[in-house]
Amino acid sequence: MNPQQLGLIGRDISYSLSPLIHSTSSKHLGIDAEYRLYDFSSAEDVNVFLQKAWEDGSTGFNVTQPWKKIFGGQSINTLFRQPCTTTWSMASTDAEGFFAGARRIGCRREKINRVIFFGNGGTVDAIASLLDVPLHCIVREPARQTPIKGRTFYKWSPAELRSLLTATEEDGTLIVQATPAPITGNSLSEFVPALNALRGRSNNWFVDLCYSRVSALLEGARAAAIPSQDGLPMLIEQARSAQSVWWGKSAPYQLIESACLAAITGPRQG
Repeated sequence: MNPQQLGLIGRDISYSLSPLIHSTSSKHLGIDAEYRLYDFSSAEDVNVFLQKAWEDGSTGFNVTQPWKKIFGGQSINTLFRQPCTTTWSMASTDAEGFFAGARRIGCRREKINRVIFFGNGGTVDAIASLLDVPLHCIVREPARQTPIKGRTFYKWSPAELRSLLTATEEDGTLIVQATPAPITGNSLSEFVPALNALRGRSNNWFVDLCYSRVSALLEGARAAAIPSQDGLPMLIEQARSAQSVWWGKSAPYQLIESACLAAITGPRQG
């Protein structure tokens, strides 16, 4: 029998740990599978590939930016087969993975009173879908954002972050850095001083969804003693959720984490 075919669909994804994660997991679980990266420059190429992959009997795929919203506008990150269907079934494990990972720094949904996002992409949509609290998005072009109920947009400015953090003394603030800025060389260091507004306070958290490069903003949050983590816990929990969809079981968190940490240098989680 041929190995199950799986992979990650995205653009400029050579840095991804997903092949390592799923290869390590499939070996541990005794599943014969191959997981590859599929880098596409257009949505049309993605759709052509997926049609052929369906016909060839592939098991499933993960989807990352910029292709998460090409499936009818919904943010999707997992494709899988179901009996008696003629095309891919779709799901998002973003929110589930995010909150499972965030529990490792003591952040639970019921404790969150507001969220400040850097960015406004598909992952933000997924996380926001499980929250009923004020959502503030710091973005580069606020005027060009589509209005969304419960979400307010602010310009990309340290002053805006400082204003948001000092607007209330109530704790329960979650800050999520959900842009690729650190990967593209922007460490976000200009925002670090604003984090001092949370120094000495409790029940506030910071998550930088990048995991391949530690940003100055993440280091600043750690220095301010804010419970913080990078994107690795979310990535692992997303992967475990996808494995449960594909295989009905998933590899242990610690096994995957150890494999990832062996492949990455530098501090990971505060």
